[in-house]
Amino acid sequence: MSTFVPESQLSHEERFLAAGVNSTPIKRVHFIEYNAKENTLAVSPIFPKYGTPLLGAILKENGYDVRIFLEGVSDMSFGKITDCDAVCFPVFAPALNKVRECAKRIRMERPGLPIIMGGPQVSLYPHTVADVCDYAVRCEGDEALPEILACISHGEDARGVPGVSFMQDGQIHHNADRVPPHVPDTAPDLTLIDGFDQAVRKYGGHRVVNTLQTSRGCHFHCKFCPTFNLFGGTYRTRSIDSIIEDIRSRIHHNPVFLVVDNSFFGDRNHAVELLQKLIKENLGAQLIIFERHQIGHDEEMLELMKRAGVRTIIVGIESLTDESLQSYDKRQTSAVVVENVRNILSHDIHVIGTFVLGGDEDTKSTGDGIIRFFEETHISLNLFIMHDVEIDESRGLLIPLNRRFQTYYERTDPGNYAPWDYMTGSFATYFPKRMKPSTLQQSVLNVYERVFSHSNIMRRVFARNRFEATFGIVHGYGVKRLTDSIRRIVDDGYMEYLREIEKDLYDDKENLLQDRLASLQDLPLPKPLEEQVSFDRYENLIPMLAIPGMIRDGISSCLRACGINQIR
Repeated sequence: MSTFVPESQLSHEERFLAAGVNSTPIKRVHFIEYNAKENTLAVSPIFPKYGTPLLGAILKENGYDVRIFLEGVSDMSFGKITDCDAVCFPVFAPALNKVRECAKRIRMERPGLPIIMGGPQVSLYPHTVADVCDYAVRCEGDEALPEILACISHGEDARGVPGVSFMQDGQIHHNADRVPPHVPDTAPDLTLIDGFDQAVRKYGGHRVVNTLQTSRGCHFHCKFCPTFNLFGGTYRTRSIDSIIEDIRSRIHHNPVFLVVDNSFFGDRNHAVELLQKLIKENLGAQLIIFERHQIGHDEEMLELMKRAGVRTIIVGIESLTDESLQSYDKRQTSAVVVENVRNILSHDIHVIGTFVLGGDEDTKSTGDGIIRFFEETHISLNLFIMHDVEIDESRGLLIPLNRRFQTYYERTDPGNYAPWDYMTGSFATYFPKRMKPSTLQQSVLNVYERVFSHSNIMRRVFARNRFEATFGIVHGYGVKRLTDSIRRIVDDGYMEYLREIEKDLYDDKENLLQDRLASLQDLPLPKPLEEQVSFDRYENLIPMLAIPGMIRDGISSCLRACGINQIR
């Protein structure tokens, strides 16, 4: 007696044969990149993830005809995005369900079309996509993706490729991890994006966000950070010459580059050589980088960065409480962090401090401390709700599994991934130890709404330099747009949902009652998240973003005419 195997659990080869399709070489490959359902902090529609145009360029070098379909820029009609020989999805948690829906439709209407998925969601949680794709590429796809496509083209079994997960006999199978590859010299190719030229012309070119990579990985292993898992616990650098050529080829789109490295100075010698090369080449690039606070006591490096065009450092402050920093394994104290941040600012380099809220030491007053720090330093900030990517309890968890909503959702409705739409770092998705989920949610909104008020954002006009004046306002309205999106979702039922499920689980001081939590069996699922597509209000603000720079230029010109040169 034969056993019925759902189509979602068949291998690509089995589905291919079942569809009666003859094997043909892969020539045309389409990447399909969806946005989150909630509005993000980006104010530009031309902002692909770094890896998508990079992988597209790598495949192009290998002779494939590649197109990238970027939601918000490209024509995303089903017939167009699937008019190819293979589809690739970069998957991020906020867009998981949109990817799954598209993949299911492909399997219904184009059963012979190979589906390959990768990205952070796949690397951390391959089980969330394995049932709707043929190959789930864990970690970096620079080598794995071309190997998979070559196997399919030659009629070979691609399931032996290292670093790949797939469904077999109704169960998910994980191949051995792939050795992390060298950082490729290949530059991302934005022109592969369908509709790119039209979008550039529409927005006058200034709405392209250039991203740049000079290294991968990080030497540290902070508990809440996914970097260690995503990059195999290694740190690798890219060749200096390829970085310079990459900047040179794309600077005409936008002189500002967001450097996506997790640690720009992970290799100090490499960073120094790069900065010196940037000074020598004098390309006019302005860099926004991520780095730990320790760079604040490296005077030589701060001066070099300033000369090389580093305009903003995104610093992982995380918390102003030493107990929290210790639990995160940050290996820093709040006093030293504050001192280093102030020193960075004194060198005329803007700082965006990233914070996480919801750790075991955090209470409903923790957010007030973040607001005070902002008022004292005038830095910008990004704030995220604590999220623990680790699921192996033997490794020690920041958020125990029995406090995560997802644990109970899987009991209530196994295989329902709708709640993943809330896994963006903007919504409370677990039971904090010392404040209710609803309090945590409100605290995040309080910080954002107080810090990013219209008046606070527009005060950037009087910032120390023209870049901070302009970028500070761009970033400010990006966060304000995100905050408004979160507020709409929270007020549309999510806050009510949190208050309902937290009932009787906390005492009067908002301490979690562990004994009552132990008796919790399941949770109702929250209301499905609806797409947030309102951009009009912020599109109308975009022209204002040029005003600060124009004001500073005008004042600077007047001062120079008078023999004074103090506004940079």
